Amino acid sequence: MSNFFKFNRHGEVEYSNNADRGLKAWLRTFHVGVAMKLGLVLVFFISILLIGASFILSSYLSTQLQNNALESIAANTRIFHNDINTEYKRLMGDAERYSNIYINNYQNVSSKPLRTMDAEELKALLSDGHTNTKFSELTTIFTSTFVRQGEEFVRVNTSLQGSEGRMATSTVLSHDNPAMAELIKNKPYSGVVVLYGKQFISHYEPIADKYGQVVGAVAIGFDVKLALQPVIKQLLAVHIGDDGFAFVLDAGFMPGMMIAHPTLANQQVQNITDAHGFKYFGDMLARKAGTIYYDTVNTYGAAPRKKLTVFEHIDGINWIIGTTCYVDDVARSSILVRNALLVFSVILMPIILLLIAIASRFLISDRLNNVLKISQSIAQGDLTADIHVDHNDEIGDLLLANEKMRYSLHSLVGDVVSHAKHVHKAALKITEAVDGQASTSVQTSSSVAEITSTMEELSASSTQIAEHSRAVVDIANVTLDDCNNGSESMAELLNRMADIDSDNQQSMHEIMKLGNKSKEISRVMVIINSVADQTKLIAFNAALEASSAGESGKRFSVVAAEIRRLADSVTESTYEIENKISEIQNAINRLVLNAEKGSNSIKAGTTACKISADRLHDIVAHAGQTSTAAMQISLSTQQQKTASNQVVMALREIVVASNYTSQSINDILSISQDMTQLSQELNQASQSFKLTDNPDEQA
Repeated sequence: MSNFFKFNRHGEVEYSNNADRGLKAWLRTFHVGVAMKLGLVLVFFISILLIGASFILSSYLSTQLQNNALESIAANTRIFHNDINTEYKRLMGDAERYSNIYINNYQNVSSKPLRTMDAEELKALLSDGHTNTKFSELTTIFTSTFVRQGEEFVRVNTSLQGSEGRMATSTVLSHDNPAMAELIKNKPYSGVVVLYGKQFISHYEPIADKYGQVVGAVAIGFDVKLALQPVIKQLLAVHIGDDGFAFVLDAGFMPGMMIAHPTLANQQVQNITDAHGFKYFGDMLARKAGTIYYDTVNTYGAAPRKKLTVFEHIDGINWIIGTTCYVDDVARSSILVRNALLVFSVILMPIILLLIAIASRFLISDRLNNVLKISQSIAQGDLTADIHVDHNDEIGDLLLANEKMRYSLHSLVGDVVSHAKHVHKAALKITEAVDGQASTSVQTSSSVAEITSTMEELSASSTQIAEHSRAVVDIANVTLDDCNNGSESMAELLNRMADIDSDNQQSMHEIMKLGNKSKEISRVMVIINSVADQTKLIAFNAALEASSAGESGKRFSVVAAEIRRLADSVTESTYEIENKISEIQNAINRLVLNAEKGSNSIKAGTTACKISADRLHDIVAHAGQTSTAAMQISLSTQQQKTASNQVVMALREIVVASNYTSQSINDILSISQDMTQLSQELNQASQSFKLTDNPDEQA
């Protein structure tokens, strides 16, 4: 059972899987013994095993029976195939022997051997119909004698009836006949041929003259259906199961024509379908050999039944021989076996339950009751019981464990009784010592509390001094920062004044350059006036020359007038420009005077700023000294404050420790008193265990 569950430290069962958990939960609801529960569990699993084995065995047997049935059907099919094939080969041999007899009949009526005769003699001999008529009367097979005429073989004598019901005399051998090619090569042919709508197992033998040239031929044949009819009747007489049978299907001469069948004989079955539209006969014609399953419906409204067919192909006559039966007929025996196994399992389960109950009664229940009695006596305090281990199994191990537990408890309780007495005596001594120490601890705690109160007042005074000194330091630092800012502003002002002076000097220099440029412009204007005067003089002379030239100088006089008018305009413009330049030069002179005055003022302001900056530097130096001194004072007061706080904290910790010590001593006192009480109770409780049969020895 250890494979099905395990115990945790709380003694609860942890189930290994869901099925086992459900089974054990169900068993807990029954107030029955362990043996009965074990029997139920065993019956449950044995039932599952029996039922599972029954199904597995029935499935195996069903498979084996179906395979055997399928093999039996296949064997029957092979037997039918072999019977028809054997009969077919026998008929082929008979046809060859009959052909030799037929040729010997011609030899018997001839005066010399056929191989020594020429073509004309052979043709005359073969044309004699008496021989063919006599042979046909003695046998039931068809005979034909052919005479070769060119590339054709003409029937001169035959017992074969043509398409109109008359003898096929004077008809030619069809070129589609497979014997045609062999006869021309002077070779015999044996096989199935089709003549006038019928199949014949035939043998064709060529007849040659003394030169080896084919002159004619003889043919012997059996009607396939008539010749194989006895075998087919035997095949139809065989039944497989309740509804199984055999059939023969034509796959060559008339594909799909049923040759032999209990209900479909001489019918075209190629397009017949099953319940699902499957053309199973058509599939047989396509596959030639194999196994096929399909569903058929016998009557209208009935449920489809699955059918099995094993079929094989006969090469010579191109037939398909098949054997068919219903699948449920094959599986019926396996179902009976399965039901028998299930009934046997149901009958066997109560017997197994009874045997398990009897065995569990003697092997488990009685012995567990003995273990229960021993465990109850130990639980009641009786440690003197003698436990006897009767079997070397799990229950025996349980009894041995109880014995070890009893022995351990016996030793443990004995030691507890002895130690409880010593603990009681020690607890009394501890109580007396702790009581005296508790009173001393209370006095020490009161003294430390007074010292702590005084140091807290001193620490408060130190904290106030430190806060005031810190405020002085803050004010000194603010003053020092303001002085530094003022010094920096003054330095910035000096830099700006220097920049202004430099810009002013640059402006004066540019103004002087502008004055010089205006003077140069005045000189250029003088030159332009001189050029304009000369231009007017030239224009005047040109006008005189044009007037003296007469009519041809009129145009030139117009140009000279325009030049003179341009020169006058230039003279007027230069005069205005000279006036403007004079005004600009006067303004530049005034700017130069004003710039010199501004430069002197800037220099005076720069000097004053330098003096102010020097004084600010002195103020910054003194403010720095003041801030340093204030910082030193604040640091000293802060150190004093820290030291006072540390002293106060130490004293407080001492107070807490002394209080904790006092409380601990009180707790120890209480615990020692409890120990005294518990040791008394433990001593009384140990008296409830029975360690010996003599009460005086236990006391």
